[in-house]
Amino acid sequence: MHLTTQQVEEFDERGYLLFPGLLDAEEVAVLNAERPGLYARTGAEVVREKTSDAIRLVYGAHEYSEPYRRLCRLPRLLGPVEQLLRDRAYIHQSRLNPKQGFTGGAWNWHQDFGTWHREDGMPEPVCVMTAIMLDPANAVNGPLLVVPGSHRHGEVQEVAPEADAKGYTVMQISETTLQSLAEDGGIEPLCGPAGTVAFIHCNLVHGSANNVSPWPRAIMYMNYNSVTNLPTGGNDRAWFHNNPDRAALAPTDDDALHELAREAAARAG
Repeated sequence: MHLTTQQVEEFDERGYLLFPGLLDAEEVAVLNAERPGLYARTGAEVVREKTSDAIRLVYGAHEYSEPYRRLCRLPRLLGPVEQLLRDRAYIHQSRLNPKQGFTGGAWNWHQDFGTWHREDGMPEPVCVMTAIMLDPANAVNGPLLVVPGSHRHGEVQEVAPEADAKGYTVMQISETTLQSLAEDGGIEPLCGPAGTVAFIHCNLVHGSANNVSPWPRAIMYMNYNSVTNLPTGGNDRAWFHNNPDRAALAPTDDDALHELAREAAARAG
């Protein structure tokens, strides 16, 4: 997959690109078959919701899950990311947000770069959040909301750490700032079937409401950083927050997830 000049210009202007069905049903099934095992992990990489035992985040699956290791190296993801970065890339951080039905909590308005700059010493906002929808995202199950063009205002300085956050850091943007940005760019939901992928600038302001529907809205975030934009701090941060492996990723075969599906079918047959 190769982005056109017009698509790169759209990303630079609006801060995101959305591709419904970039992964097919079999590839999504391979990824979703891993989810029960990820949720069953007991380490610090698993974060619970504030008001229930439901899972809010699972960090670092690209390191310990073969399907997710292959996912972040798929040419359909890695190629466009490197075009947008104008550089080779590595995974700074990956995280799965299950947003389970009835229990998936809201995310306050923020920029991801705001955390990585302050916590990890990431020098510049040369990082792409790649959101892979593992469930359908629609108007009722708490879709990701973005403020188009907000990345062009730069890093918001008037922020505060989200209260009572445990296991993660969100630098929350004030209502006044959000209102100003939204009046300029509006607010759009990122919706689509399972397998939809969004490439998002790390300074794009985004958030989401809590999921009051019965249906989950899991998104896997593969957050790619330029290999020439290495963090200079964050040494006290866990490996799954600030990945110490900064080697440029080599692409897999674009059929890599289908190969796992065939292997699973052969074992079952």
